[in-house]
Amino acid sequence: MYESGYPFNMLSSELQDFLSKLFKEIPDPVMIGFYTELLDSLARDVRNGACGYHHRILLQCMSHNCPKTVHSKEVTNKLQSLITDSVARTKECVALLWCLQMIPRNKLDTKLKVWFTCMLPILQTKKTERPVQDYILKCLENVVSEITDSNETIELGPSDFFGYFDLVFSPNSNLFPHVQVVLMELLEEIKCFAFSSNADKRLRSFFPSLLIRLQHCSAKQKTVVLEYLLECLQQDAQCWLLWQQMFGKHLNNSVTLLEHIHDNWNIVIKTANKAALKQTLNYLMVTLTPSSGKTKMKENQRRALELCSDMNHAIGSPLKGALKLALLVMLVVSAAYVLHDVKEFGSFQASRTGRIYSSFLQHESVVQLYDTAKVYGAAVHKHGMTHVPLLMEYIYAICNSVCSTLALFAVFLQTNFNYLIENKDEIAKQMKAAAVDAGERGYGLIKSLATPENMEWAETTALKYMELCKEYWSWALEHMVQAAAAGQASAVAFYGSAQEFVINNFINDPVTLDRLKEWLLTFSTFVQETAVHFYNTARNATLAN
Repeated sequence: MYESGYPFNMLSSELQDFLSKLFKEIPDPVMIGFYTELLDSLARDVRNGACGYHHRILLQCMSHNCPKTVHSKEVTNKLQSLITDSVARTKECVALLWCLQMIPRNKLDTKLKVWFTCMLPILQTKKTERPVQDYILKCLENVVSEITDSNETIELGPSDFFGYFDLVFSPNSNLFPHVQVVLMELLEEIKCFAFSSNADKRLRSFFPSLLIRLQHCSAKQKTVVLEYLLECLQQDAQCWLLWQQMFGKHLNNSVTLLEHIHDNWNIVIKTANKAALKQTLNYLMVTLTPSSGKTKMKENQRRALELCSDMNHAIGSPLKGALKLALLVMLVVSAAYVLHDVKEFGSFQASRTGRIYSSFLQHESVVQLYDTAKVYGAAVHKHGMTHVPLLMEYIYAICNSVCSTLALFAVFLQTNFNYLIENKDEIAKQMKAAAVDAGERGYGLIKSLATPENMEWAETTALKYMELCKEYWSWALEHMVQAAAAGQASAVAFYGSAQEFVINNFINDPVTLDRLKEWLLTFSTFVQETAVHFYNTARNATLAN
């Protein structure tokens, strides 16, 4: 691989300045003819075994000082014609590719365009020797490295991207294995050049070609295509409409995409446009559902309908929200009815709700269950007061405090409910007046704030905030993966320790009655000491207050 300034940088500075001044004074038409003649001479000399350094020096000097000459249509056409004729001659082809690489100068987007326009077709259609392929590959690596270091946004069209994409996955290409491996490694960077610029508007031009390529492709290519299709759907909502239009003609490919979305549902539902996703699923279900007179369905149609129905159900229907609201309304209405019933009859025992509750408590099954619970409760109380009296006293104190609080809260609710019933008309008028006043104030505030400057500031701030959230989300995801890995390692270590403990204490050393008594005594001692500690802590806190 030639250095960017070689061999012109080997000349003395005086000779470099002389040649530069000389070429700048020559008219462009003359320079164009001279440049094309130099290309012919360079190709002829290299073909005959000469080094051609003098031609390279002049070509470099002209490309640096006369960019109009190098960028002219005559020079470009001549260079492409010479390269096409010299593909089978390795040294000549590499020398001409070196001349081709000097055309863009420092414009990175032009460098990438020259590579895709002139060098990629050589890899696609011509059977070339290894040095030619290595040189073309090195040129691409240099351009990609320069673009990555500069953080410059590059727009790569669908035709260039898919030409490269098909070459990478072509099973019958003329590429050497190591070249195809490196091209595969660079695919992600090339995809970023194609997808990153205006992704919400440009990806729709890539989606149809990607969907078509799902058919008759290898497993590795299918994985990559499905990943790209999912990215298109997540970032450009117009891709959902394109999919609807292509669904009938590309049913098998669409079923494959549906299965991929179904398998990655947890990711898709978080990142995709839910409205567009639901609308697409509904459209596909309507399209796939057979009419009344047609009962037979193909296997792929049946599979697609199952996937659409499953995902449509997973999105969630508005009926779920309506059901929750209905349950809440029923709860509020029931509580209001009980309170009104108690108010009407004067007490809970005299109300209809109280009579129903009393009859429920007098039922035979309820009485039997209550008696059983009472017996067990008495046994627990007796055992607790005998062995851990301090703990039982502490528990009873907490229960009495909770019951007193609940009783006070019930009285508070009943008092306020009675007040609302007695003054409902006045409260309604006050609420109406407050709502009107709040609406007027809110409208005036919005009107005063909705100036062009404020709206522009709000939009800019929102975009910055969204970018910041995206960065923090990426950071959180990265650390979540690390935390999950650490948790997995800790779980494995804990499992090993637990297994070792069980083997040492239960398998190697058999469990006897004496060991069980010792364990129970240790456990009861620990519980009693803990209860005493908490009781003392609560008692000291109460005395301090």
